[in-house]
Amino acid sequence: MKEQTKFRIFWALMFVGAFLVLSQRGYSDGDDAFFYRYAHEMGFFEYLGWRYQTWVGRMGGEAMVWLTFRLGLPFWRAVNALMLVLLPMGILRLANRTCGGGAADDRTPGLLAAATAVSGYVLMNYMTLGYAAVWVNGSIFYTWSFTCGIWALMPFAELVSVEQESAGQPEGGFIRTCFGRNKMFFCSIPCAVIAAMSVEQMGAVLLAFEVIAVLYVWGKRRRIALLPAIQTLITLAAFAALFLAPGNELRVASEITHWMPEYEAMPFGQHLFITLHWMISSFANENMPFLCAIWIVGGILLVYGRRAGTLPVNGRGILCRTDTAGQADGTGPGRLRRSDLIFLGTAIVFAVAALLSYAGITFFSDLGMQYIGIASRIEMVPSLAAMDAKRLFAIGWWIAALLFTLMFLWRVSGRRIVVALAYLAGIASEAIMYFSPTMYASGARVYYLTDLLFLYVILTLCCGILDKRRRNAAYGTVIALGVFNFAVQIQDFLAWM
Repeated sequence: MKEQTKFRIFWALMFVGAFLVLSQRGYSDGDDAFFYRYAHEMGFFEYLGWRYQTWVGRMGGEAMVWLTFRLGLPFWRAVNALMLVLLPMGILRLANRTCGGGAADDRTPGLLAAATAVSGYVLMNYMTLGYAAVWVNGSIFYTWSFTCGIWALMPFAELVSVEQESAGQPEGGFIRTCFGRNKMFFCSIPCAVIAAMSVEQMGAVLLAFEVIAVLYVWGKRRRIALLPAIQTLITLAAFAALFLAPGNELRVASEITHWMPEYEAMPFGQHLFITLHWMISSFANENMPFLCAIWIVGGILLVYGRRAGTLPVNGRGILCRTDTAGQADGTGPGRLRRSDLIFLGTAIVFAVAALLSYAGITFFSDLGMQYIGIASRIEMVPSLAAMDAKRLFAIGWWIAALLFTLMFLWRVSGRRIVVALAYLAGIASEAIMYFSPTMYASGARVYYLTDLLFLYVILTLCCGILDKRRRNAAYGTVIALGVFNFAVQIQDFLAWM
């Protein structure tokens, strides 16, 4: 009870701190001024109809924008501070349910877990955090819609968890258990609509995980869970409405002219290369601290937690480590196999190479992206022929790192498919920019969802460490890395503010 009180106080203080930071922010020139003008010149439905017909199908985000710019900065500061609390809180809860944690489990999130979830913000690049969480209209489209998306997934996590916990129970017991949780859908369905009609990245991730959860229950019980299926269909309809907006074609044509004239006539190979180059550069730079945290926490889990091939799944869906003495306590390292040592050593090599960039050694991280201005029209995109040997090596190194990380997660998580899927979803959420001529102009806020999905992976790995001391050490390591990453960027962040 005392730990839970501290947990609640932490989130309350987090809200106050976020509100104080946001109180220093006002409207910016450009997009904020544009939204402020038209929100005050047009009525709600007039504005939404105009945007849907002439520019974009993101009606969820546009509705929140109109309301926010009508109600003013005090409303935005309060709601955005709340969203900045609910977002990591929701990710932490999803991670805990993935591990099978519950009220009687000592892995129920406490103060350190909450601080680790919040440290996701300071693990981010300052531009990602600034544009997606602190900029007025950017926070509405990204932080608010992503928070809605995370909480829209909550009943699906509960649904899968109930199925795992009720393994072997009769059908009636499963239905009775789920019935008490169905009320969550009356909140999650509106959240799903907002998320699916705000940012394409979040809509795609949300829909994918909803479909997987529904199919999972169907595969186990040969029955369709009604409310989850209804939410999934509504999400699909909202996502389709976003893409069918008449304004999308007009917007793309305008953005090609304004941002990337080569886009329309670009050969497939060149288009694929610039997408891969842009993505890999983000993992080598902006997303790098999250990958380092995955490698570090995964290494701790590999040594002190559970290992694939020796990790049985109990009735509640919790993977238990069986050490050399045959005890599922996870309190010691046991005996690592040669393959474990190879995974551990490779993770250490990739982490050390990545962290060298903090010391100004950019051999592994310089892919040439820093020379491309995100606020300017791209007259000539990068090409494979223009890459020198050093940058080609860096590209190959990070492709190897990303492929290794997928295998590493499969190994250390005990083959938990949801962890691998979350990691792949983080990569796919950037790959979707292949279809956008604003890939460069969109800036670092595109990395926001990737960072949040990687944060979920990190928290799930931490939760998987059975020994409390080692788990707390993992939490502390992630927090320390976040504090260090923020300290390195603090001057840039203050200048941006």
